[in-house]
Amino acid sequence: MSHADEIHHRAVVAVDHDHRPIGPDLPLMLAGGVTAKVYQVTLDVDVDAGFQASRNRADGWLRLAAQGMEEALRDIETHREQCLLARTARDILQAKEEGRVAVLLGAEGARWLEGTLDPLRLFHRLGLRELQLTWAFPNPLVPDGRLSPFGREVVAECERLGVLVDVTHIPEQAFYDVIDAARRPVIVSHGSARSVTVDLDDDRIRALASTGGLLGVHFYTTYLGPAPTPEGVVRQIDHIARLVGIDHVALGVDFFPTHGAWYDLQVSQGTKDLRWAVMDMSEMPEITRCLVAHGYSEKDTHKVLGGNFLRVCREVFGV
Repeated sequence: MSHADEIHHRAVVAVDHDHRPIGPDLPLMLAGGVTAKVYQVTLDVDVDAGFQASRNRADGWLRLAAQGMEEALRDIETHREQCLLARTARDILQAKEEGRVAVLLGAEGARWLEGTLDPLRLFHRLGLRELQLTWAFPNPLVPDGRLSPFGREVVAECERLGVLVDVTHIPEQAFYDVIDAARRPVIVSHGSARSVTVDLDDDRIRALASTGGLLGVHFYTTYLGPAPTPEGVVRQIDHIARLVGIDHVALGVDFFPTHGAWYDLQVSQGTKDLRWAVMDMSEMPEITRCLVAHGYSEKDTHKVLGGNFLRVCREVFGV
């Protein structure tokens, strides 16, 4: 192996946000030396019904989330020789030691809470470890661009339970409301720096880092620009590291299916160019090679690949 490939082989490599089905992804993850991914069991849209049909729909979200949770847990159990359900940071390290994949469970949006904390508590017991507070539509946590009293209850309960609070896609005022309310690290699981392409301005990245949190760099064309590449990912990492330090950047990626209803969902939002900096999980060593080529040390490369995410998991999940 090359020096970069040796570094990759030794590292914990974590993808902080993912939608591709678990079972078919496992061989690709193992081939690409990926230790862990945060798989989203639900999204604040009914993918099969479509974007517009989901906009004003008020009910049925908990049912959809429960179905997604059940399918994920069944998939993990079916493939238990290749993967494990990660509830703690130690589980991620165990997967690395055993040559398996750690799957953490997340939720992109909180419509499924349906105005009460009970589903959050139940899903945490089942294995939920990350909650993105909003997606594209207002919800009871952020009904009008600000964090509601219920939203503050959710943030506090996530911190009590040990669930990562994710402020990806959240309105700017609500972003700062969460930062003010948080007592543990807050993350943007998949985003980018506006100073390089789009998304978060430097002030918000600084605020995120002040909580001890991190920004997972998005690999998708909407965030990296046309023809996204590993070089584009590293340009984002360069900027974030210079701005707030190497301890606050990670790999967001955000893979999702590219056909059928998922493709239609992207088109409905104005995106037809479904490309990422790497094609799939098997190509993740390309990111490490690029980091090493840019002069990142093994220690700092390990932080970006998964060490920073692992540190935040320890701080949020506890022991």
